[in-house]
Amino acid sequence: MILGLGNPILGDDGIGCSVAEFIGNRLGTGSGVTVLSTSVSLIRLVDEISGHHRLIVIDSITTGQAEPGELMEIEFRKRSSSPISAHHFSIEQLQDIGNALGLSMPEYVRIYGIEISRPEVYEDGLSPALGELLPEFAEEIINRELLSKLYGT
Repeated sequence: MILGLGNPILGDDGIGCSVAEFIGNRLGTGSGVTVLSTSVSLIRLVDEISGHHRLIVIDSITTGQAEPGELMEIEFRKRSSSPISAHHFSIEQLQDIGNALGLSMPEYVRIYGIEISRPEVYEDGLSPALGELLPEFAEEIINRELLSKLYGT
C-alpha cells in the first residue's frame, strides 16, 4: 500500500498526496498496489492499512534542515518514544492500535518525507517548483521500493 498524506489546500503540504496519486497512475490498476491519498488523521486509517504486508508513506515535512524539494527517507522505528507525525497519531502508534485490535498490520514500513516551506496561506495546488519535481519523486520512490522488494532490504 502506498499512503500519501497531506493537505492539498495548503499548497505544497499536499505533495505526499500528489506523489501517491502520480505513482498510482504510473503503476496502473493491475499492479496489485493499493494507493490511498488522504488528509485525514491516521487513526481513521487502521482498517485501510491492515491486511497489507508493505506500507510506503509519503508526506511533506518542514525540518528547516534541508532545501525545499529534497526527498528524504525517514527511519521507521516500531517502538519510538517520540512520534514523527504531525497528523495526531504516528505510524508507530497506528501499528500498536492495529495489533491491539488483532489486525494484521504491515511488517515492512518505509516513510518518505519531502521538505517544503511552511505553508502560510491557503493555496490549491503545488508550487511550480515542486510540481516540476513530482515525476522525479515518484520515479525515485518506485525505483527504491522495487529494489527493496527484489533484494529484501
